[in-house]
Amino acid sequence: MINRRMLGVFALVLALLAVVVGSVAYFFLSSRHPGVTIQASPTPGQPANGCRGVTKNSDGSYSFSWLHVSADGKIVDEKGCVVPLAGFNMGGLFLADASGGTKLANVASFKQTFPMNIVRVNFNSLWWVNDVYVPKANMHFRQWLQQYVKWQEQVGNYVELDKGPHFPEPPCGDTITYCPSQNQGIKDYTANPNPQTQQELEPYIGYDVQAWMDIAKIYANDPAVIYDAWNEPILHKQTAAYFQDMNTLINTIRSQNPRALIVVYDFGWKYITSGQFPNYQQSNLVIDSHIYDNFNGISPATGKPCHEPGHPNWTPSSSGFDQEVAFAHTHGQAVIVNEWGGCYPSSAYNQQLVSFAKTQDVGLVYFQSGDVVDKANGANEVNDNGHMVQADYASILG
Repeated sequence: MINRRMLGVFALVLALLAVVVGSVAYFFLSSRHPGVTIQASPTPGQPANGCRGVTKNSDGSYSFSWLHVSADGKIVDEKGCVVPLAGFNMGGLFLADASGGTKLANVASFKQTFPMNIVRVNFNSLWWVNDVYVPKANMHFRQWLQQYVKWQEQVGNYVELDKGPHFPEPPCGDTITYCPSQNQGIKDYTANPNPQTQQELEPYIGYDVQAWMDIAKIYANDPAVIYDAWNEPILHKQTAAYFQDMNTLINTIRSQNPRALIVVYDFGWKYITSGQFPNYQQSNLVIDSHIYDNFNGISPATGKPCHEPGHPNWTPSSSGFDQEVAFAHTHGQAVIVNEWGGCYPSSAYNQQLVSFAKTQDVGLVYFQSGDVVDKANGANEVNDNGHMVQADYASILG
């Protein structure tokens, strides 16, 4: 029979053995996988590595971490953990009826269908300034935009507000039968060139400054809102004036919101990388590219004719996108592709872009949400584009 003293010695030996085995196991793991650390069990609602990004609370609401750009150009949370961004262009608050048929139920359904954590919402800055009535939403534009942002936050999405066109024609609906198009400002100026219609064109930023001043102030303490200063200002022909205007918009936003990410379209980027114009100096900037594969025809996914811009056989190196990303990262700027995919992205293009984005921590926002689902019997049915994006985003967001 073993006495109590022998049991005590035996227990001590077992404890020492456990420590030794544990140390050897840890050494084995860390030597095979440098950087591996053993972490304590996570608290409820908290990822195992302590990173937050978007966290679902016990009551079903969401908490958002303030995002910022690290010194090496990565989008990170408050704890310095990289936060991949993947999502869709949604809403359409810049043309037609300004509603896109969107309701909270549609927003929630989309979130449940696709792995995602960000939406990009294009809005008409003059509609904001004039606070036009939106018949389909049954409210004025300022209230409608804020309502839409609230819905997206309720389902756990960061919201990237994107400054689009600024024409005065109001959203259609009810007695208003004319639905304005995205290039309505160009149509108005072409039909009747005068100082007033000229202000509808991109180089005039007066409405944009006022809208951003208001909006950035409203969301100054909201970490879920990201600002896309100026969508595709490609009609701006004066390069020096363009950079001055872009800096004005960035500074307008930053004056009201010192912390949020600000997205800057890469128009004229070659002049910055070549040293012909100085780089942007503001903090927490995300450089935005729009990348398509030049599809032209009937989309096998949607069955509709469409044409996408861009280049066939696209690769990061052939397009110079890899150099753009490298330059931005070395200058402490992050990168996002705010428009990609479209009506029918080829598998080769998809593989190249998604793989590069994952390895280089580049955000991806698909254009547009309507190209990944088909409307059937009042519900969204995922098409071939959607199945591809589901797999892509699952691999990115884990």
